[in-house]
Amino acid sequence: MPRKPKEQKHKGVFERVKGSNIWWIRYTNEQGKRVTSKVGTFAAAVHVYDQRTAAIRLGVLLPHSPRRGVKFSELVTDAINFAEKHHRASKDFKQRANLAVEAFGDRAAESITTRELQDWVDQMADERDWTGGTRNRFKSTLSTVFREGMRAGKIKVNPARLVRRSKEALGRVRFLSYEEEAQLRKAIAATLPGRIKDEGESAFAQLDIALHTGIRKSEQFTATWDQVDLEKGYIYLSMTKNGSDRFVTLNSAAAEVLKLLKKRHEELGLPSDSTLFHSKRDGLIKNPRKWFATALEQAEIEGVTWHTLRHTFASRLVMAGVDLKTVQELMGHKTIAMTARYAHLAPTHKLRALETLVRPGSVSVQSGYKLATNAKKAARGRKLNSLQLVESK
Repeated sequence: MPRKPKEQKHKGVFERVKGSNIWWIRYTNEQGKRVTSKVGTFAAAVHVYDQRTAAIRLGVLLPHSPRRGVKFSELVTDAINFAEKHHRASKDFKQRANLAVEAFGDRAAESITTRELQDWVDQMADERDWTGGTRNRFKSTLSTVFREGMRAGKIKVNPARLVRRSKEALGRVRFLSYEEEAQLRKAIAATLPGRIKDEGESAFAQLDIALHTGIRKSEQFTATWDQVDLEKGYIYLSMTKNGSDRFVTLNSAAAEVLKLLKKRHEELGLPSDSTLFHSKRDGLIKNPRKWFATALEQAEIEGVTWHTLRHTFASRLVMAGVDLKTVQELMGHKTIAMTARYAHLAPTHKLRALETLVRPGSVSVQSGYKLATNAKKAARGRKLNSLQLVESK
């Protein structure tokens, strides 16, 4: 009795005419429409169908109609609210997210594919000459928007997760030399006499805190007095750029500056939740940009921003021989890779590491070479002696 042929079955693959051996596939495209396509053999149909489903899982083809579901702009609004509550850098996040709204605002969030997001990032990077770091920050912003949407139960997938990350060049670390710092202080005294004479609040105080703590600009000018503990010597930051809290350690110079500011703060009767820097003319100071730019121009110092002061703090620590792990903790870096960019400023730390291999009385390279040479000579002498002995016999 002939064996009954095995029935061929696979999800999404069917034979429209039974016995024709011509197989078709059926799937849902990115517009939410059912698509039926003729392929050929059963094996080929299975292969093509699996490719389509794999693409759907990767977010390239999403089975959702762009006319249905939660809009992308709604997810952005939720994500911005989240950033304002949990991140210091919410302003930058908002700017990046709103730029994406211009491209995808009215679209249903689940209709946006990884391919579309990747193309948009690539296009914007070309038009605006973005660096690798800027591209990665936009990828992170998009991913946060979709991730918060998933947490809220409004969408089921995060297509931004598979957008490619770009390689970031560390670049040259710009820091102030001690000579440039002296020029800058001279320019401050010459161009800003009003602020210098304002007791307890001056450009010098802002500069000193930055140089002696390495605190970020956004942290320095949003920290409040109830976060400062002068007795224990730290500023407690409940929320940083990294989304976590940390303690900023105060050395004696930074502590002395803050004591003067604290005294002025109490004389003015300001509340404990007010920020650290205050002047009679400008009130609470949130940004040093005006006086800093003026002083830099007067001192003829180029290529410097306020963030350069943070680089200066780290660079001086490394050049003084402080190990990178300690510098990482003082800087508040999440990973040692961020701190490693300063390693080249202290080439001696590699030499110190290698010198740990050298022990008192150990054989030097030169004496080791002499020992090896003498051993070879002795071996040749023994060989010649044995040959002479044979010849004499």
